[in-house]
Amino acid sequence: MERLNGMKRTKGLLRLRIGIVVLALLSGYFIVDAMLPQTEAKVREAKSEQVQSQANLKPPKKDKLVALTFDDGPDAKYTVKILDILKKYNAKATFFVVGYQAEKYPGVLSRIVKEGHMLGNHTWSHKDLTKLNGQQINNEIVKLNKVIQNATGEAPKYVRTPYGAVSKKVTEAIEQNGQHNVLWNVDTRDWAGATPEDMLKNVKANLKPGGIILMHSFGGKKGDLSNTIKLLPKMIEELQEEGYSFVTVDELKSKSS
Repeated sequence: MERLNGMKRTKGLLRLRIGIVVLALLSGYFIVDAMLPQTEAKVREAKSEQVQSQANLKPPKKDKLVALTFDDGPDAKYTVKILDILKKYNAKATFFVVGYQAEKYPGVLSRIVKEGHMLGNHTWSHKDLTKLNGQQINNEIVKLNKVIQNATGEAPKYVRTPYGAVSKKVTEAIEQNGQHNVLWNVDTRDWAGATPEDMLKNVKANLKPGGIILMHSFGGKKGDLSNTIKLLPKMIEELQEEGYSFVTVDELKSKSS
């Protein structure tokens, strides 16, 4: 009888353990499922995390160079304020512009180039290029190249794919146009409405010589980039005090070759 009871207790414990394992697996499934990105902001955040270590320009560590990059503009509000700040601190930057904005503000494009900054291609309509076919990808790039060339006399050398989304097909399309994709390794998260204090902490914690900082000159959470404008002077001052120089992506690349 005692042996029979022992066998029953053993079977009971086994069933309990199996039940715990099954419950854990099911819970994990539902947690993961609940975390799947449901909005563009979450897509942007997920893509941003994927590209943090993919910025492909690495100048010598002895050169404390940093490339400020501003996406999604230009506009007549935030972009011009950013240009005023950069001029005050003699800091250069690269603006990855979007087609429909570039078409509306050719004068701002011209100012960007005249003041020693660089223009990059952020596609015509800011679509995820990995979801398009080859012809559509090419159209997104070429259409904007023409607008930039018409406004400034020169086509851009570099592309930044929206959300950092890249595939072999996308890379081939970019290279066929004689251009190169440039991502980033420090995301300020200004697009998410991060505070100036949090953005500065983020930059100071993650920036290394040769870093590429992602910011925005149009868009942002509810169209508000006022925190970017508040952050920029302080960030430039503190990084300059640490010995950093602000250069364009092209200057950064020349130091890495």
